[in-house]
Amino acid sequence: MSYTLLIAEDDRDMARLLAELAADCGFRAVTVHTGQEAAVHLAGGEADALFTDLRLPGPDGLTLLRLAHEIDPALPVVLVTGYATVQNAIDAFRNQVADIITKPFDTDEVSAVLARIFESLRHRTQVEQLTARLHQLDTGVPPPVMHSRAMREVMEVVHQVADADIPVLLNGETGTGKSMLARLLHTLGARREQPYFSLNCAGIAPTLAESELFGHEKGAFTGATQRKKGLLELADGGTLLLDEINSAPPEIQVRLLQFLQERTLMRVGGQHIIEVDVRLVCATNQPLDELVAQGRFRADLYYRLKVFPIDLPPLRERSEDIVPLAEQLLSTFALRYNKTLQGFTPAALDCLRAYRWPGNVRELENIVQRAVVLARGEFIEPIQLPAELRQPAGRTALPDAALPISPDATLAEVETWWIRHMLERCDGNKTETARRLGIDASTLHRKLRG
Repeated sequence: MSYTLLIAEDDRDMARLLAELAADCGFRAVTVHTGQEAAVHLAGGEADALFTDLRLPGPDGLTLLRLAHEIDPALPVVLVTGYATVQNAIDAFRNQVADIITKPFDTDEVSAVLARIFESLRHRTQVEQLTARLHQLDTGVPPPVMHSRAMREVMEVVHQVADADIPVLLNGETGTGKSMLARLLHTLGARREQPYFSLNCAGIAPTLAESELFGHEKGAFTGATQRKKGLLELADGGTLLLDEINSAPPEIQVRLLQFLQERTLMRVGGQHIIEVDVRLVCATNQPLDELVAQGRFRADLYYRLKVFPIDLPPLRERSEDIVPLAEQLLSTFALRYNKTLQGFTPAALDCLRAYRWPGNVRELENIVQRAVVLARGEFIEPIQLPAELRQPAGRTALPDAALPISPDATLAEVETWWIRHMLERCDGNKTETARRLGIDASTLHRKLRG
């Protein structure tokens, strides 16, 4: 983690010595020789801490101390002087100076002060990261269920790319679990001990998106009463998920492209270039290539993001996962609502399997949560499920008179019709069809051929 120490010292040899000591403690040192130069750097947000001589051409050290704390009340300032008076010291401490060092100074003393300030800045960053992460805590997100071949293939790819420090683009319908997969990429990768953040590009006003991502300086716009670090800066060393990147406004697309090219950013209203090391994971619920063709998404940004695309299948294409997911969610919500539940009745499970799940895993989660709240006995019954699940569209039961086979059909003809009926209900999934018919997959294949 890198921090910038602004050194305001008119003695150039002294400035060089302080810069060397600062570099030894891990700082990036910027030296200026007048108060006016220092004020410009402070106003541009180019300092995480300030070492200033008391006597300087232009604004003196005390004036710079007050200016620094107007811009950022938590910015550490150290006064270095050979002319300190009691009144100077009183004024300095009234303005919350971090320390006063008198000339001639001992280099070990200065190094100790620098090390203490570096540690306080590191601690401050950790607190900012933790606070932001607490606001982003996800609840009720189940771990991946991988009974279906489609999801097993996705997870194989996730494990392969987790340690590769490259952008990942997650494609999938709303509710397929892209956020869960992004967090899993972070957890499995080399950055697992570092911060993880997410931003939904569709869930924030375009006017605020730039500040949320890149941060802003005090006074950058109306309401910017203090400096704020953006999510890219807070996620330094870790991972940032940009969800629904397809909704990012054009100005954000431009700035993201620049960030990906240079790995640097500048806060809104700032003048200081900040280096940031973040792994970007982007998610989209619309094909970006189509948006590029429509002129709604930048082609150059698309190709920057499409380094490693992963497609998440919708829930209707991974029917083997529906029941395990539902049972997992039932356990989670039963614990949350202090319910004693054993599972779903066979009829309820049939409702879950037959439904098309346009809202994918997120819809399943909401429906199971509702059913747990409504449950009266030990099992979830169809009556606790929404009406559209109890009588799915396109799955209406036919009265006897409307059966598409002859009333005089043979047993073999009825069996063939019923097998094909069940195959249709299972969307062509022969494994699931065999399971629901209570026969082996090989028997099903033989009967279909016959």
